Amino acid sequence: MTEFCIRTYRFFQRHPAVYWVTMVALYLVLGFFASRIHLEEDINKLLPTSRGDDGTTELAFANLRIKDKTFLLFEAVDSTGTDAERLIEVCDQFIDSLHALAQRTYPDHETVGDVMYYLDEEELIPEVIDYLTNHLPSYIDPAVYARFDSLLTPEHVAAQMQANRRDLMGPIGQAYPELIQMDPLGLRTALADQLAPLTQAATGSYRLVDGHFLTRDATVCVAFITPPYASTDTGLGAGLFKLLNRLITAYEQTDPDVRITYHGTPASGFYNSYRIKADMRETLLVSLILVLVFILYCFRSANTIPLLLLPVVFGALLGLAAMYFIKGQFSLLALGIGAIVLGVAFSYVLHVVTHYKFVSDPELVLRDQVKPVCLGCLTTIGSFMGLLFIRNELLRDFGLFAALAIVGTTAFSLLLLPQLLNPTKNKVNRLVFGLIDRLNAYPLHRCRPLMIVILLLICICVGSYLRHGIDFDANMHNLGYKAQWTTYSEELLRQKTYTGDKQKYFAISGQTMEEALENNAALLARLDSLQREGIVKTYSRTDQLLVPLSEQSRRIEAWGAYWTDERLALARRLIEQAAPRAGLRAAAFEPFFELATASYEPDALYEADIIPHGYLTTLVEESYDGQCLCFTSVTCRNDEDDISASGHYEQICRTVAQTPHGLVLDTYFYTRDTLRQMNDDFNILQWVSMAFVLVVLCLSFRGNMKLTLIGILPIVLSWLVVLGAMALAGQKFNLINIIISTFVFGIGVDYSIFVMNGLVGANTQPTLLEQHKTAIFFSAVILIVSVGSMLLAQHPAIKSVGFSTLVGMVAAVVISYVMQPAIYKWIQKK
Repeated sequence: MTEFCIRTYRFFQRHPAVYWVTMVALYLVLGFFASRIHLEEDINKLLPTSRGDDGTTELAFANLRIKDKTFLLFEAVDSTGTDAERLIEVCDQFIDSLHALAQRTYPDHETVGDVMYYLDEEELIPEVIDYLTNHLPSYIDPAVYARFDSLLTPEHVAAQMQANRRDLMGPIGQAYPELIQMDPLGLRTALADQLAPLTQAATGSYRLVDGHFLTRDATVCVAFITPPYASTDTGLGAGLFKLLNRLITAYEQTDPDVRITYHGTPASGFYNSYRIKADMRETLLVSLILVLVFILYCFRSANTIPLLLLPVVFGALLGLAAMYFIKGQFSLLALGIGAIVLGVAFSYVLHVVTHYKFVSDPELVLRDQVKPVCLGCLTTIGSFMGLLFIRNELLRDFGLFAALAIVGTTAFSLLLLPQLLNPTKNKVNRLVFGLIDRLNAYPLHRCRPLMIVILLLICICVGSYLRHGIDFDANMHNLGYKAQWTTYSEELLRQKTYTGDKQKYFAISGQTMEEALENNAALLARLDSLQREGIVKTYSRTDQLLVPLSEQSRRIEAWGAYWTDERLALARRLIEQAAPRAGLRAAAFEPFFELATASYEPDALYEADIIPHGYLTTLVEESYDGQCLCFTSVTCRNDEDDISASGHYEQICRTVAQTPHGLVLDTYFYTRDTLRQMNDDFNILQWVSMAFVLVVLCLSFRGNMKLTLIGILPIVLSWLVVLGAMALAGQKFNLINIIISTFVFGIGVDYSIFVMNGLVGANTQPTLLEQHKTAIFFSAVILIVSVGSMLLAQHPAIKSVGFSTLVGMVAAVVISYVMQPAIYKWIQKK
């Protein structure tokens, strides 16, 4: 490989035009395809998406409108001075302003979507009455007919006629007298128990005031926004929330007595994406400025900056271009964290450039650096490629991108970069390099107190790890960014509607909506069994409102079979006898007999445009991939201190998941066990990677096991130090720590290989070790600055990389600098 790189260097020296055309063409081609890649902003891509054989559970990770709702809250700042009418007034004005502003700002596409904040009862109730008149038998459970017989008695009809008279004189009778005329026998009383669970689910924790949704204490008015796009499409979602923020700021000035807030899954996705982008800009900017100042001060040459950046940019473009051809998209979060991994590739560039500062001869640089750089590249790629076997899309993408980026950076550093090294511009800060040389030349490995401290710290960390181990945080909620504004809104609504119980949505899927409604019967039967056991408190009966067409046909037949000529004649006779005694005309109830003898056909209520869209999406939905879902809301006990309460929820989730076509909409139910298993898999792969490095080092040192074991020592010890330090600090592993631990492993491999290369070559090149240590020094400083800047990030997923990364890097540098030479010298001496 060394000879190949030297021949390539000589060829480009003789043909400079070929060199420049080749380099520019590679940049243009890779840059073009890298720019076409789609950056995925969805934080849920962190989650495993494959569970189950039928693919049903993948819908839990899909974009569903029931999860995409945004709750818009209008809160009375002074609950004693602001009444419900004022909240309703501001709500109406705000929604109108929102639609008008969206039309002006985004005239080419819909931004707001459906907003359910008002029910026009004057329009809705007549439509419902008319629909029920034409489809009444479809909504009567045949089990109720046994109670109908008790209605056909003289005593009951006489009492019911008196009640009918009172109802006709009341508000309902005055507004809708046809309801009484169609029901002279009081069928509504028998049907009330059947429809009670449905009406309770519809009202929930809200009450209607002038058609608006208010909390029970009337201090918060609520509107429900169902956007026309998926919550994970934060590009379109940004438009909606920018409009909301603009209007909220304006209303803070004009209507200070009403506080307007919002929350929901789309809002969380928007602020997660915003925070990731802002943190990337801020951290990369801070680290870039510090690194550039440091490099310019040390190297005293402006051309050093492009020498260091060109290979890294080339590697990043190669990684993105390859990901474009392989998948077409890449995670924005993985790209943000991948900026750190480029630090590993950056160290290879530093070794080449720093060594050139000492020797001023590109060919000599290649003879000294090709072997250790290629060896470090190979072992680091092996550690990152292990991520391809982890059952997680983001980790696989990250591992592939990191490996490709390192390959690209290394190839550029050894094949193209030497042509840019100009001996006439080879300048350094002699003062800085002199200080570094004195530090590197100081025999730290002979300092007994330092060795004792290092060994003591290693023993403490290893002992802590062996004693306590490392827990894995499988709660993905801890990796999401929680904006203060949305957190306040969510907590406000929870306080206003909290009943002490946990309410969760479950679903049944089907290829068609009718199939989903029919499949829903199996889920309801199991929930009914759990309710009898006291595990489920209540659950919504969607089947009583959205009745499958096949069941409607059976109910229509049951209706016709019940109202025989004999029963109709009996009912007519009883009405004719009792109506005059109550001061009513018997002929007024003729609509009942028309209802009883009419011809009925099954009809799909979800297609009748009767139910408001915002409420309908809490009952049924057609997902973006064509699957149809029927939802059921289940209420169980929610006591975090009661183990049985949390156990009840887990049992409900398992029951639903075991039901054919059943779906738990809590994605973390599906990921918890998988994440823990994935952590176990990663632990195995980490040791497999170490075994791979061991084999590579053994081959590199021609089977010399002493040198091989010394070479792998810093890798193993630094990894154990990281684990022990995390155990001491009470830190837990998560998906992000897994990524960063791979980075720590890779940088430890590089430092160890270069130090070993310097130790072994000391006989022929006495200054080689100091030169390698100088490059390691620059690499460590730059990486510590980069990682340290990420501690300023506010997003938990990005900020979580700081502790383990810094500990791992410091451990790798110290062990490579001090312990590795000490053990090598000791073995040589003995």
